[in-house]
Amino acid sequence: MRSSGNPRTNLRPGHQAGRGKPLTIHNRVRFGTYFFLQAPPGRSGQDILTEEMDQMVLSEHLGFDSVWLTEHHYADYGLSSAPSVLAATLAARTERVKIGTAVYVIPFHHPLRLAEETATLDILSKGRLIVGIGRGNRPLEFVGHGVTLEESRGRLVEGTDVMVQAWTQERVNFHGQHWHFEDIPVYPKPATKPHPPLAVAATSADTVTWAAERGYRILSSGLGTPLPALIKLRDAYTDALQQSRQPTELLDQWTVTKHAYVADTDARARREAEPHERWYLDSFARSLRADGLTSMSEAARAQANEFAKRISERRWEDLIEDSLLIGSPSTVRDKVSQLQEAGVGELVCWMNFGGLPIDQVRRSMRLFAEEVMPAFRPATSPATSTGALARAP
Repeated sequence: MRSSGNPRTNLRPGHQAGRGKPLTIHNRVRFGTYFFLQAPPGRSGQDILTEEMDQMVLSEHLGFDSVWLTEHHYADYGLSSAPSVLAATLAARTERVKIGTAVYVIPFHHPLRLAEETATLDILSKGRLIVGIGRGNRPLEFVGHGVTLEESRGRLVEGTDVMVQAWTQERVNFHGQHWHFEDIPVYPKPATKPHPPLAVAATSADTVTWAAERGYRILSSGLGTPLPALIKLRDAYTDALQQSRQPTELLDQWTVTKHAYVADTDARARREAEPHERWYLDSFARSLRADGLTSMSEAARAQANEFAKRISERRWEDLIEDSLLIGSPSTVRDKVSQLQEAGVGELVCWMNFGGLPIDQVRRSMRLFAEEVMPAFRPATSPATSTGALARAP
């Protein structure tokens, strides 16, 4: 399907052709939840996995549209080292929500094996899977998997091409720098045709262009990124879609992740969230450092440590104004409205960052579902009906 010439989808968000005036965009924002399984001191892995899986199921009962999982290894930053296992468990315990990965780190996976896993997940979830993919950036994860950071882009591109072949062709024939396959049959094939939707974690112009050329949706991390920077990235994606003659409807699937925490007042929300946001930032910076990883190149270590330094220098005062969805329902609605006007199609909320207490997380999820989401949905939406919320466990 080619561009239809629709005036809204062919424009950058917030502008009218030839006028430079604000354009109100009335896209329906979808809402998801996001889970890293962070492990602050004093909490066991067993408790974390059990409780966060229950929160994933609660997301469906509260009317969220999707649940997103991630992949991380070797750090308290996230115990989500087996996203396919989590996705299979979630598929068995839910009926409606989309199940996304943000992301499978493709350089860590054998592409034929991952194609088999995701095809199986697509079948068992009855077509609810969104396969989010990325190249990764944690130094220790690369060392632990025996892969170099310098290979990450090539492995992302080749691994994805192999997966698409495995999903859509009877046999895989591929000869690249990292992978070589000759006439390999791969089963099962996914239920979704031609294959489950792919979404790319895109932070660079090269990755944005590649995703647009292949017709993949993009995932943008807004966890510490101000809205103007996100819009700049989306503008680059818009241009690349148009130059590649890909369907501009992909713009409506632009997915942005945010930390979100709702309480009855701004002061209470900020007071309760701040220590956990600070722990998150510390764990994030620690997971990026390359100290002692002598097998890495000097250039890769320097780049990783510089990235970690930038993370550790982020200020709570700046983040609360520019990046975080933390506050009363009214404040959070206003911030979501800004994202909607920018063209965000799916807002994925990480609501239990930094080891927030379970009761506070569940209270925040309910407030978001009851007092934020309805403002962006038709009044008759079944997902936000009083009955559905009342039945939530």
